[in-house]
Amino acid sequence: MKTLNAIVIVLLCTFILAPTVVIALTSFGAGEILEFPPRGWTLRWYGYAIAKPEFQQAAWNSLWIAVVTMLISAPLAVLASMSLVRGRIPGRELIQTILLAPLVVPSIVIGLSILLASARFDLPLVEARLLIAHVLITLPYLVRTVTSSLVRLDPVAEEAARVLGADSFRTFWFVTLPALRPGIIAGMIFAFIISFDNVSISLFLASAKTNTLPLSLMSYIEYNLDPSVAAVSTLLILMALAAAIALERLAGLRRTLGG
Repeated sequence: MKTLNAIVIVLLCTFILAPTVVIALTSFGAGEILEFPPRGWTLRWYGYAIAKPEFQQAAWNSLWIAVVTMLISAPLAVLASMSLVRGRIPGRELIQTILLAPLVVPSIVIGLSILLASARFDLPLVEARLLIAHVLITLPYLVRTVTSSLVRLDPVAEEAARVLGADSFRTFWFVTLPALRPGIIAGMIFAFIISFDNVSISLFLASAKTNTLPLSLMSYIEYNLDPSVAAVSTLLILMALAAAIALERLAGLRRTLGG
């Protein structure tokens, strides 16, 4: 039975990872088109992709949107988690359901809804529309991780700080916030990855001047199919892998998610 389970796990991992491995290998191909297996090996497509102005501008757009998104989402998630866990507001379950709704609502529906709402309320700034949408889809992840850390925090520590003379702000700053740090870090990493790689929402809200990297790749492969696309995809995979390793080292994935 154990042998069968091991075989099934290996097959599943192979099925999941095989496309990623193929993309990574084709990014080193010496040919002018994507082909597997590659007929030669070179790094020139990485240099080509990094030096391409369209990719540079799109990567910068994706980067600043992702950074601003997680910086906005983090304090909102802390406030929401504190209110849901420690507050006595009516309808907490309903509010929590609304906050976590973007996890189950398709992103394409959210993108179309924000596009229609921005047109209805005359919101011309593309950057504002993108930030609102990205905050909306990343906030549930931060709420989930911060709430998990807050639930595990022993209220006795906060009571002790108050007994020793600390006011509410000092108790939060020196006792509560450090305990929430793993959840905040984990949520911010999740938010950065989700925002940076988002396609469905950005497809509705981005413009030619604020094109994101995933959309730029989609536009590029419409007329070109050289290994530079695989090179950029491989770099994105490595970025996500580095973020996952940092998440595990800094916060601990299972502990942060309440596992």
